[in-house]
Amino acid sequence: MNLKNSKFYKRIQTLRHFSKEKILKERTIRTMALRGVEMALSESQCNHDVDAASVAAASAWSPPLSSTSRRKSPAGGAAKSKMIKKKTDTSPRTREKGFKPVQPASDEDNDGAEVNGYIELNKCRYRVACSGRVDATTSRAAEPLFVESKSTICVSNSRYAMIGRISRLLGYKLVKESKLWNILWSDSFPGVELFKNMKRFQQINHFPGMIEICRKDLLSRNLNRMLKLYPHDYKIFPKTWMLPADYGDAMHYALNHKHTFILKPDSGAQGRGIWLTNDLKTIGANERLICQTYVYRPLLIDGYKFDLRVYTLITSVDPLRIYVYNEGLARFATNKYVEPTPGNANDLYMHLTNYSVNKRNSQYDLCDNDDCGSKRKLSAINNWMTRHNYDVAEFWSNVDDVIIKTVLSAWPVLKHNYHACFPGHDTIQACFEILGFDILVDWKLKPYILEVNHSPSFHTNEQVDREVKRPLIRDTLTLVSTVLADKKQILREDRKRVKQRLLKSKGDRQVTAINAFCHDHHIIIYYSVLRPRQVAGGAKPPTNETNVATAPKPEAGSLAQQVAWEESHLGNFRRIMPPQDASRISYYSKFYAQSNQVSIFQETAASKKREDLARKMRLQIEEKRAKAEQMLLASTKRKRPIQPRSVREKHRQYMYRLKENWIPGFVSEAEERLRHTWQQMRSEAIKNLKITENIYALLYELGHLSNTDITVFPSLYHCLQIGYDIKGAT
Repeated sequence: MNLKNSKFYKRIQTLRHFSKEKILKERTIRTMALRGVEMALSESQCNHDVDAASVAAASAWSPPLSSTSRRKSPAGGAAKSKMIKKKTDTSPRTREKGFKPVQPASDEDNDGAEVNGYIELNKCRYRVACSGRVDATTSRAAEPLFVESKSTICVSNSRYAMIGRISRLLGYKLVKESKLWNILWSDSFPGVELFKNMKRFQQINHFPGMIEICRKDLLSRNLNRMLKLYPHDYKIFPKTWMLPADYGDAMHYALNHKHTFILKPDSGAQGRGIWLTNDLKTIGANERLICQTYVYRPLLIDGYKFDLRVYTLITSVDPLRIYVYNEGLARFATNKYVEPTPGNANDLYMHLTNYSVNKRNSQYDLCDNDDCGSKRKLSAINNWMTRHNYDVAEFWSNVDDVIIKTVLSAWPVLKHNYHACFPGHDTIQACFEILGFDILVDWKLKPYILEVNHSPSFHTNEQVDREVKRPLIRDTLTLVSTVLADKKQILREDRKRVKQRLLKSKGDRQVTAINAFCHDHHIIIYYSVLRPRQVAGGAKPPTNETNVATAPKPEAGSLAQQVAWEESHLGNFRRIMPPQDASRISYYSKFYAQSNQVSIFQETAASKKREDLARKMRLQIEEKRAKAEQMLLASTKRKRPIQPRSVREKHRQYMYRLKENWIPGFVSEAEERLRHTWQQMRSEAIKNLKITENIYALLYELGHLSNTDITVFPSLYHCLQIGYDIKGAT
């Protein structure tokens, strides 16, 4: 009997399905209720004038509950209200922000209390006391909320599973790259073809041209160029040379300054290939390296050297908009710091702060406390600086300045590449990017830019990583303006534009054909100018100019909508560009005027060295080409006489003797043994079958036996002369 076809089995499956639906329905009701409370209590600004309009607006703002909750009985509704009040009373957000949930009260009760606003939720009115500004660190302390969204995201090109999980929690739908995604999250730089084929509602997490500051050699070139233009403003990085182009300048500096240099590969990552030296003569003249002066006196915490990983979000390059995440990571070395000497220069666990290097050390400290461990949060560093009487606000202002100037060094390339790749994105920005800035701090609390990572690691191997990177991804996906683009409307507009273009081209071809026909048959056509008919309502009909399918022009309000969305969904980000201070705006405006970059590159020592090398290489190529042409011309003019056959035969024999003295190549032992085996089998077969005797007997009978054969086999020839029957002998 088949159990799956029995009535008992089907009854069990029905009951199980019914229980799952019931549990899912209860969970949905609970989630919607909690979401409503969270969204209601997350308001940071309330009107001081409370009236019926504000109450109605607050009621309309609160999310509607599910239909199942509306059909609850009064007793059930009271129980649910009691549960929500208890949740809001114990919530840390309620205690910190000063929210005061109360029962539905009369007007007499409200007269004596200071009320900032009302929120009505689940047939209960809550009195909310809101502060002027919400602390971003505590407003995102809870888990991400479920939002109703139909946006799609593709994370197929990312190796971090956390991004997909957080996207799913935020309401995004995970799709493949072949689908019409809204956001494409990739760990590497995509190709130009992907940028060209993007729709107007799509966004990608990389800007074209961001490699200008993400490769060590290009970052050094851009910062050195800006240092030449603005020598007093761009002292934000250690003195840097690009080898082999700047080899002479680096050697000259090393002769005049006794300094330790740190050498890095031009495009390396994770601390690979980095080493320290006091003597640049040990470096080859043709090695491709980045040479920097070593910062002798870094800021130390508990005796350890560290650097800061500052996460920066760029949402637009024209205009330039930069956001810095308030939380980040501080990566510590695992051996206590001592000034570099020839004896400890090879101790990478002391001088390097890369996590990929120090995690291999047995001294790596895994600690969940904020004040210990080899990896800590930036909030712990701020607390340490506060305890040691450092000005934290001024320090982070200097860090923001370093980040802005680093991005501005590549701003002309970023702007040009963006407009070249996305000429038709008029609704939202086509790109956003999270950059990981590695910043070193010296003992005077001055920040230095070390490198920029275009794809910072989002691995969550430790608790501190989960506490920093998960909110970072969540706030980033919340801040990007994907929701402002209507996918269906944009697709309809694109189809309509393509149709208009095709119809216009078809109409032009018809008019051209008619004109040609009339010209060939000498027909004169009189065009009558007709007044266009008025459309109802006084609107003019569309003219031919409006039907021309041109590139879409950006709407005036699209940028304002994006700015408003970003400002209202900052989360734990802070905006640093454009800055809040008006004086800083005028200060940074001078860095935008980067013109005539070609002449600037030509005046650098590296460009001069490159020109000299290119000129020498060009001369060598020309000399080789001229020599080859002369040899070819000489070979064509030379006439080789035809030598006699005897001379050619002697030359052939001479070349054959030379080949005998050649050194053989690799000989396989197995092949050699097989060859000897086959030779032995052949010789035995010849001996057993008497093939040699039969052949020579036949040759003797035919009279074709040569003198050489008689000399080689004298006994055989003697037997043949006597008359022995060699063929019949056994």
